[in-house]
Amino acid sequence: MTRKFLMIAAAAAVALAAGLTMVSPAQAQSGAVAAAMADGKVGEQADGYLGIAGAVSDAVRSEVESINIKRRAAYTDLASKRGVTVQDVAAATGCQTLTSRVKQGQVYRVGAGSWQTKGAAPIALPSYCATAG
Repeated sequence: MTRKFLMIAAAAAVALAAGLTMVSPAQAQSGAVAAAMADGKVGEQADGYLGIAGAVSDAVRSEVESINIKRRAAYTDLASKRGVTVQDVAAATGCQTLTSRVKQGQVYRVGAGSWQTKGAAPIALPSYCATAG
């Protein structure tokens, strides 16, 4: 793990804590996306964006796209402040999200792999994800 990626991951964690880079689970619970996540039709991805894991309505698809646009804007802002790429910030945030926000029973995807359902064990993260310690 590079020092640069660790710094980006730390910045992403701060941004997540501040609610800058994603819709918090509490906010998501109020909409159709929360229901789709509970049904395993929408999930988090290691690239820092939500993905469609099953058949969803046009309204849910549109809301997921809107959330992803907002995330990309936040990633772009943070990337410009840190002097790194948008993809680096998105990936670092994705690592943090898979570690701390995906709850048991929710679906997630790492890379181009298939959708998985989170069990009791930690998610096997991509090799570029850093862990503190």
